[in-house]
Amino acid sequence: MKKLKIAGYQGDGSVHTRSVKFFINKVSNYFNISFDQDITEKGKKAASLIEMTMNNEIQISYLWSSYYEKYIPEIKLLDLPFYFKNKNEVKSLINNDLQAYVSIELIKKNNLKLLGFWDNGSRHISTNNNIIKNQKSCENLKIRTTPSPLHIDVFNELGFISTPLDVRDFKIALKNDDIDAQENPLTNYWNFGVQHKQKYLTLSSHLFGFCLFVMNDTFFNGLSNHEKKILTKASKDTTVYQYELAEQDDKKLIDLIKKENVQIYELTQHEKEELLDKVKHFHDEFFEKYPKMKF
Repeated sequence: MKKLKIAGYQGDGSVHTRSVKFFINKVSNYFNISFDQDITEKGKKAASLIEMTMNNEIQISYLWSSYYEKYIPEIKLLDLPFYFKNKNEVKSLINNDLQAYVSIELIKKNNLKLLGFWDNGSRHISTNNNIIKNQKSCENLKIRTTPSPLHIDVFNELGFISTPLDVRDFKIALKNDDIDAQENPLTNYWNFGVQHKQKYLTLSSHLFGFCLFVMNDTFFNGLSNHEKKILTKASKDTTVYQYELAEQDDKKLIDLIKKENVQIYELTQHEKEELLDKVKHFHDEFFEKYPKMKF
């Protein structure tokens, strides 16, 4: 059997980790599989998963789409703050237009085959100081963002002090109380232990995140037709499973988080619109630069 190395960046409780294990179960009769569950535990950056997969050091990985911005800048569409009304709107865009576009770009530029878009959760903001309701409540709070230039600029614009950190470094900063705020889906808020450090959680849904589940394209093309069919079918089944798991996880986590004495507040539509007014120019600038992305 051919060796198949898979790697990720999250722990046992993660929706993504459980989904990878579901995928492994589907293909383990056909491949000799190893799974490096959380490379950040070994001191590696989560972002390194992209190059590791491109270089065939590993064959399969998943990672939030934002980390792909330097390779496919058009994918910043998914990171425009307060642009989408709900997650179903984003899923529809992915299924109808974006998945095909990203699939072509990944093969062309990165030697990666797109196996699926995974639900990476609605992103919310937490702090160790106060609930976020408006720009004034954001002022001078040191917030961890991803290394994405767009994320850095957006949160600076809202009044935060953006502190870009890879997942590996975010966990260290959180432990050492080096940040006042962060933004993540509920699953990461819980699984990274943020609830122990930041007790003010604003359900902002400023972004609806998605991961790219990818495979080295050269490796895929070297497989037999039967092996390709096995992996393709397993990928589709896993994506369906992952979406269901992510939805169940979100519903369950609100109750678990409340039990940790976390104060939870959901932004009103008016409050969202006020924050949107501050960052809407990022939408305009994006579509001016990439008009073909206005599907």
